[in-house]
Amino acid sequence: MPVEFGSSKGSLTREGVFIPAYQHRPPRSPPMSNEDLEFSRSPFDKVQLTKLLIDTLHEMGYPESAVSLQKESGGIEVESGSIQMLFSAIKHGQFEVIDLRMLVNLPLRRENLQAWLSHEDLSLSQEIDTHSSETTVRGDEENAMKIDNIISRNTNWNRFFNTMQQELSVLEPLVQRMADFDVRALKSLLDTVEILVLINKQVFLELMFEQQDSSLAVFFLRAIFRKFIQLWESLLMYQESSYALTPDALLKQMTSILTFPLDSGQLCDVWPGNVEKSRELLIRSISKYIDPNDLVPRGRLLTLLSQAIKYQNSQDVLNFDDDDYDDDVDNNNNSNNSGHSVRSGSRHYNLLQDNSSTSHRISFDTEKMLTQNADEIWYLEFSPDGKYLASASADSLTDRKVLIYDVERDFQVYKVLGGNDQCVLYLSFSPDSRYLVSCPFNEEAKVYDIHQKGEPTDLNQDFEGALVAEIIQPCDSFKIYEAEGTPNGNSPRIWCCSWFHTEWNRGRFALGSPDRDVIVYDITTKTILCKLSQLMSSTTGASQEQFPRVHDLKITHDDKYLIVMAHEFFVDTYDVSQLPAVHSVESITDTNLDIPGCRVSKVSRLNVGKRMTCLTIPQAKTFCESNDSLVLINVQPHELQLWDFKEQILVQKYYGQRQLQFIIRSCFGYDNKLVASGSEDGKIYIWDRYHGNIVSVLSGHETERSLGRGTTKTFGRNCNIVVWNPVNKKIFASGGDDGLIKIWRVVRG
Repeated sequence: MPVEFGSSKGSLTREGVFIPAYQHRPPRSPPMSNEDLEFSRSPFDKVQLTKLLIDTLHEMGYPESAVSLQKESGGIEVESGSIQMLFSAIKHGQFEVIDLRMLVNLPLRRENLQAWLSHEDLSLSQEIDTHSSETTVRGDEENAMKIDNIISRNTNWNRFFNTMQQELSVLEPLVQRMADFDVRALKSLLDTVEILVLINKQVFLELMFEQQDSSLAVFFLRAIFRKFIQLWESLLMYQESSYALTPDALLKQMTSILTFPLDSGQLCDVWPGNVEKSRELLIRSISKYIDPNDLVPRGRLLTLLSQAIKYQNSQDVLNFDDDDYDDDVDNNNNSNNSGHSVRSGSRHYNLLQDNSSTSHRISFDTEKMLTQNADEIWYLEFSPDGKYLASASADSLTDRKVLIYDVERDFQVYKVLGGNDQCVLYLSFSPDSRYLVSCPFNEEAKVYDIHQKGEPTDLNQDFEGALVAEIIQPCDSFKIYEAEGTPNGNSPRIWCCSWFHTEWNRGRFALGSPDRDVIVYDITTKTILCKLSQLMSSTTGASQEQFPRVHDLKITHDDKYLIVMAHEFFVDTYDVSQLPAVHSVESITDTNLDIPGCRVSKVSRLNVGKRMTCLTIPQAKTFCESNDSLVLINVQPHELQLWDFKEQILVQKYYGQRQLQFIIRSCFGYDNKLVASGSEDGKIYIWDRYHGNIVSVLSGHETERSLGRGTTKTFGRNCNIVVWNPVNKKIFASGGDDGLIKIWRVVRG
């Protein structure tokens, strides 16, 4: 309705500031009703929108306004009563009031468990509710004596332990007969058990860090918590969990807490520093299991606003947006009192109008050219900490084919790796950037400690204040083993390598062979942990297909999946999360091929249908960070394919580069927003990962280079590989048949 400023009416504040009065013009028609506003024609539900507004007002620090809106809307609640009871108990540390009856009433995403409990189960749950109100332990006298000997009767831990034991007596029979359940019932049971596991984990952490009672924590872990983990593990045989840890990994993590000092910095990942933050994290974890209609996800409105901004920016597909707003919004950092803009880093967006694209073209400049290699560059690898760059060349004149460059010291040569008689096809740094594995053309892999002392050389003599480069020899070398069915009875060749990333698998890496094998090796014990070809044949039977010829492989950053690129036009993914501890496994020998507890299963196959030259996965911004389930594959003759290996769908294709005859390698870059690849025309092709459009084509290695010094050898024009620095997103490197390594820098326009 039109309004106007009243020129003669208004009021003065105590400070003497004039505030004009708003004066409505006489209406020519009856006042507009809600129906006239046509909200009923909106595709959005009014109740859901009201919930978003109430929740956001609370998060922005306006609780009174949130309560007022809730009353005016007729009492719309952001979270149901059962959720409020659970979260209130967690916030106040009243874990003894949490029981199975409370949890089965939760509105879970995948239905609550109450719908699948029998009358007998419900009756037993009612008994649990009655028993849990008591402060003494009933049931097994032996267990009661143990608990009474440890717990003083004037605490609530006795009541909580009793409740958990009673709930185990209900859940264990349910799990035993879960074969009779349908899929929905199993999902409900799994979600309920996982919530109980999270609650028990919180209790264990509070006993250790808040109560600092390690003896009580040990008892709780052995007598109760471990049994819930075992129930959880049994359910995972039938359903897949979204929880980040496996049961074995969680149990190991909890056990390791007992061995570290309570003030150890190594425990920051499991204990945020105080009990309030830890309980808040528990509430966030449980919230992921709740139906969004009954609990508004944290920061949901800001997430929707950020998606709208992304959509507006996506309309300009010719430019690359550097500052994409993350889907996972941290409201503590991104909300503000004005409510007029959404902030992303240094960027502000106006919510009162459509935002014109602020993206700019980016360019790529050659920053440095490294000329120390005497032959074609076949492989490059940045260390995970971004401080070193390793290169492998096809130098036939010397065994010193691998050079390590110091990124922070102007790319001077740091170390030269000796002992590689054959051409090196592949390099792989350990997660701590200390070790490097080289995979030659033949069957022997070598491991180097890049910080060990060696023989000085004068490779950096052209630098002012030169770094003294040293030649070092391998600290370990090995073959897979002598085997039948390989050429001349030799050990299988080793053509690719990928390290595990987590502490559970520290010092392990996987090696792939074109002679149909993948092994897992441990550098601490210098032994082979397992051999996938035999594990898979023992699982699937001798009648199944042969293990593929492996040309490339990668291990995801959470150590759960091993992705294998086969010569046979497909990519297989294996679940390797159940590998046992190193100390529990002996080395593989001809007479000992069954590894106790070592389980590997194939979870998916991507039928690419064309010859592939390499695969890569997104970079991890932090250690152990997993970047969903994407894998990038170079496919002959002129395309890259981005796949989701879990869903087994093709996400995006990138066209332009050439790869008809040779191995061309690609990478993710610039915080995984770009895709870059070499090409047989010597150029570097760079695409926007999301839209698939070419951002730039660089003249990288297309000029032939003469070796000189009395030789007639010339170099080709292929750009064989592009790699991106995982720490400094503005730096990447390329290597080609011209024997040069070019260091590139991203420049904003």
